[in-house]
Amino acid sequence: MNYPFLKIGDKLPAVGVLQKLLNRTGAALQVDGDFGSRTQAAVQHFQRNRHLSPDGKVGQNTWPRLVAGVSLPIIDCIDVWDPDLYQLERRDIIRVGGNPIVIGGMCNGVEHAVQQIVSAARNIFLLRFHGHGAPGTASIATGRGELDPNMVERSDIALSNLATIRPIIRRLSTIFGPYGCVQFMHCKTGRGPNGRSMLNQISLDIGVPVSAGIWDQLGGGLTTFAFEGPTYTAVPGGSSLGGWCRARPDFAGFTPA
Repeated sequence: MNYPFLKIGDKLPAVGVLQKLLNRTGAALQVDGDFGSRTQAAVQHFQRNRHLSPDGKVGQNTWPRLVAGVSLPIIDCIDVWDPDLYQLERRDIIRVGGNPIVIGGMCNGVEHAVQQIVSAARNIFLLRFHGHGAPGTASIATGRGELDPNMVERSDIALSNLATIRPIIRRLSTIFGPYGCVQFMHCKTGRGPNGRSMLNQISLDIGVPVSAGIWDQLGGGLTTFAFEGPTYTAVPGGSSLGGWCRARPDFAGFTPA
């Protein structure tokens, strides 16, 4: 089953969803999107009760047990113009039961990616984009993620071309459920004023939180499913991450798995 890998130190919308899931098992956590020591302890308690290794991390074995009886679909979109991404991210996601959308080199790659996502996705919890990046730039169909505006006109999502592609990006607003969020798993996309501005505009357009890494992101293995280092999250309407997390509906009923 596809999943987000979550661990202590993460500050993400997905952590808020995790906290809601733990609370339906009796954890009584403050829901704020911040994976701190209390959330880690609640994860370990959950793992011990289900005879899982109590490492306090939410990965391939723990995530399916937490979401028993709950539908939280995940969609991955991978820029496979770089063959390493095809070999690493695509392989990893298929291995855990995912069915990633792959986008090769094309001049209108953002349009093509959005068409495929919208046609395939409903009530989405997490939409992840995988590719190369730079501050305020995320590759979709070039394998680069460079800041050269001649390279990213319609094939990457970037601060420099948002005026052109915003009508396309807005179409993603129809696919998300109440826990919907986006992650750009690209190097440095969330870094600095360019990164923050890009994510803020996209979040406003599609109506869900959008997160990206500040540091370089490694490919393959667990890093396919998790950020390396700190992240920046833009929340629609200027709300705080904690405020958005607390406003999500609680999960009702728990069927032990």
